[in-house]
Amino acid sequence: MNGNNAKLTAIFMERFKSFEAPTRIDLAPLTVIVGRNNSGKSTIIQGAMLLKQTLADPRSEVVLRLEGIVEAFNLRELTFGHPPQAPRVDGPVIEVEWESEVDVTSALESALSPDPDNLARHSGVSWLKSPPNRITLRSTIRLRTVEVLGAAQIDSIDLQSTPLHEEESTTVRISQKDGDWVCYWGKHPASQIGVEFDHFIPYLRIDRGSVGPRDRQRAWHNAYLVLFAQPLEALKKLLSESHYLGSFRQPPPSLFKTATTAPSEIGVSGELAAQLLHRRQRDVVHFLPPISVTGSSVDVPNVVVGEPLFEAVNSVLDALSVKAPLRVEEVADLGFRLLFGGSSLVHVGRGLSYLLPLVELGLFADPLRFTGNWKSMPLAEYSQRCNSFSHIAVEEPEAHLHPKVASRLAHWLVSLARANRRLIVETHSDHLVRRLRGLVARAGAGSELEKWLLGNVIVLSVEQDVAGHSTVTASRLTAEGGVAETWPADFMDESSDEESAIYYARLNKAELRSSFQPPVEMVDGDEPEADEAP
Repeated sequence: MNGNNAKLTAIFMERFKSFEAPTRIDLAPLTVIVGRNNSGKSTIIQGAMLLKQTLADPRSEVVLRLEGIVEAFNLRELTFGHPPQAPRVDGPVIEVEWESEVDVTSALESALSPDPDNLARHSGVSWLKSPPNRITLRSTIRLRTVEVLGAAQIDSIDLQSTPLHEEESTTVRISQKDGDWVCYWGKHPASQIGVEFDHFIPYLRIDRGSVGPRDRQRAWHNAYLVLFAQPLEALKKLLSESHYLGSFRQPPPSLFKTATTAPSEIGVSGELAAQLLHRRQRDVVHFLPPISVTGSSVDVPNVVVGEPLFEAVNSVLDALSVKAPLRVEEVADLGFRLLFGGSSLVHVGRGLSYLLPLVELGLFADPLRFTGNWKSMPLAEYSQRCNSFSHIAVEEPEAHLHPKVASRLAHWLVSLARANRRLIVETHSDHLVRRLRGLVARAGAGSELEKWLLGNVIVLSVEQDVAGHSTVTASRLTAEGGVAETWPADFMDESSDEESAIYYARLNKAELRSSFQPPVEMVDGDEPEADEAP
């Protein structure tokens, strides 16, 4: 499979909404975004979602689609400062970085097995002189956008490829000149290489009949087939199949209509979760059960369970302290109802209607979902079988949840991230973040859980100044349960400050009571006797 194990590793943005300055955001298996309201937290997610919704447009000529998860009337609305209309307005710069494994042998076969020495010399890629069968590349695509006469367009694209753990990079620039797309290999124009597009994904073409086998431009194109062709396909698949769940839910109906075909996603508001669960309830998904905490001890599952989707949902809900089992009640010729215990979803409160799509999404994001494999297996074997990662972006997963459930939500997110899901979670929940800190504090010194949490959780603190500029500070957890770099401003301060206020107020009141001497109690009709004269 081409582009194996593709995963997003960073997002870069400039002039995108409240991020005016060039900003790089590194991503981890579990990336948690915190900050005040309207600080720019959701913007981090929206950069990737803008590309996802563009790829979903059936018209390949659409380079930026401004309808969907990210809504805008025009490109200027997504540009910092909302610049006024003009014939030409520079828009945002968006870059994504990803890693993928490339089948070098297959790529060279598609290039008709070029001479390695000639390929390495002209392309400037030294390792192509003795190419490995496979290699993991770190790739980036940078899109510079522009609005021309009110239409959103791509002004230029930079592609870069670097072998993992090495510094040797290869860059290709694609830009417009006199209305035509021109390709540059490094700084050298490639007049014989044409450019075609699938949305914003560029494809380089060359007429091999008009270019000799040892021509340097043919060598550039052959190197493109190795360095960029497979990674770009991997990126397209990665973005198209990524999952997003927003912070709002549509009120559930009392009766759901049966879907004629199973939905292919949960829906950005979880609106398709019930139909997907109903149609796929007996199909197998794989998941790592949530971590269990008892006092100061932590039970960390390392066996991935294979269960039918419906049973898996109930297993996870039970681990999150939802004890009323979920069940389906068929209503003949009309549809079905979802019941928690004896109550339909519409009557159990908002918390469960918000939680159910989140749990289901984590299960649906199983790279091995619906394969029919019922086998439970060690985590290492599962990861090897997956050979890929799923990407999930979630906003405010704690909405309407009891604090205990919000805390245990951290257990579920960690288990998902350990099992080939990569998550970006935007949250206001101090319970969720506090539990992440508690997990690493409880984990044994040098334990696998401690190592995983220290190396695979990033907390992004987003702040915005009075001029509307957003900035991001990335921090890692510490073994003692703290945050290594910068603790998010005003995050979790309220609860700790309130506890301190209660504690000291109680001490003050106790001190006042102990020093206060009550008056002598009088009985009706009695008066104290006067002292007798000597």
